[in-house]
Amino acid sequence: MACRRAPLHARTGAAHSFKRAAKPHKKWRPEMTTEATAPVFVNRRRAFIAMLIMVPLGGAATDIYIPSMPAMAHFFGSGQFSIQATLLLFMAGYGIGQILAGPLTDSLGRRLPILFTTCLFVIASIGIALAPPLWVVLLLRAAQGILAACSAVGARAIVADCYEGDERIKAANWMTIAWATGPILSPALGGYLQDWFGWTASFWFLAGWGTLVVLVAAFLLPETRRISLRQPLGDAFAVYRNMVFDRVYVPTALGMACLISVMYGFEVLAPFYIQTNLHHSPIFYGHLQLVLGALWLAGNFFNRLVSTKVRVRHTIAVAAGTSLLISLAMLALDLSGVFSVAALVVPSGVIYFLMATIWPNGYSKCLARFAQAGGSANALVSGLFIIVSAGFTAGASLLQSPSAWPLWALYIFVTAATLIFFTVFLRKEFDYTVK
Repeated sequence: MACRRAPLHARTGAAHSFKRAAKPHKKWRPEMTTEATAPVFVNRRRAFIAMLIMVPLGGAATDIYIPSMPAMAHFFGSGQFSIQATLLLFMAGYGIGQILAGPLTDSLGRRLPILFTTCLFVIASIGIALAPPLWVVLLLRAAQGILAACSAVGARAIVADCYEGDERIKAANWMTIAWATGPILSPALGGYLQDWFGWTASFWFLAGWGTLVVLVAAFLLPETRRISLRQPLGDAFAVYRNMVFDRVYVPTALGMACLISVMYGFEVLAPFYIQTNLHHSPIFYGHLQLVLGALWLAGNFFNRLVSTKVRVRHTIAVAAGTSLLISLAMLALDLSGVFSVAALVVPSGVIYFLMATIWPNGYSKCLARFAQAGGSANALVSGLFIIVSAGFTAGASLLQSPSAWPLWALYIFVTAATLIFFTVFLRKEFDYTVK
């Protein structure tokens, strides 16, 4: 009988096999950073400066004409809600546009989509400034929202492209501050433009600012999206599935939708309370909005100080809980007949400040969860919170009243929801201090 040769390791006594052991598979986690997803090494100073110039455009397009809303109602001979719809449609377009723009900028890069869509934004702004019929204004405002979204998404994604860790949190804070300058400064400017030139002047101004953004994108902004991270457009949209089912991302986005409704609710409802019901001028309203915007900005700065010393979840609980108590008290006062500028602006200003202390933490959390898809990550969260807050605000707008109780009812709902999302569903995710 032929003798079968034993395997080599049996003959030599070697206790090993020639078969290589398989490398253990490392499961990807949302906050994992690899060499491929690490920040790209471009001229970060140029990218950062360009981002600071581009980001406020969306906020300015939202708010600059708000002091003109009562004048627009008179010009078009329409009801209050028809003019409020110009803002609500812009918000809806802005939200939907960001959801579309996220995969677009992740697939094609940041620079070219910003250039193309901002050029179209300038054309839409000029179209509104030519004072067409109201239905055309409504359509162009929706188009403006979609087009402004792409510029906003591309600009904000620079934070995820160029920074990571605590640097990303700090950069996101500066980005939020830059964005806030649009809502802060533009209503005051819009009040003067309305008083001097009429309601169309605000849209001529937006056309000019859009032209500046085009020039910045063309000559200053470097491309910050890694070529290795770009993917087919269909695959880029598929990333949304992971985000939607992420246990942290969507609850955080919904919490942010609730807290930003404080700002959008005031902007939609208050111009008619203050100018029509309380008989103050557009310039007066613009100055009030400037104060409120400054308080929002101060809340962001305060967040930078307190988040290094106090656990974020404690800050959120105090800010949202206090805002809820103030809203309940103001609803009771309003129903008892207290209705004045001070009764509107002072408590709203405190709530603005408190809710702004929460904002940067939620935003940076969403970006960090999907750092490898920065455009899509910031687009989906922004789209969700704008669309949801537009729905909340539209509901409050339908509650026509000579006093401000619809505003306080909205504030009670959104501050309570903010408290629940961040301190119940997301408590462990925000149990940290920033280094």
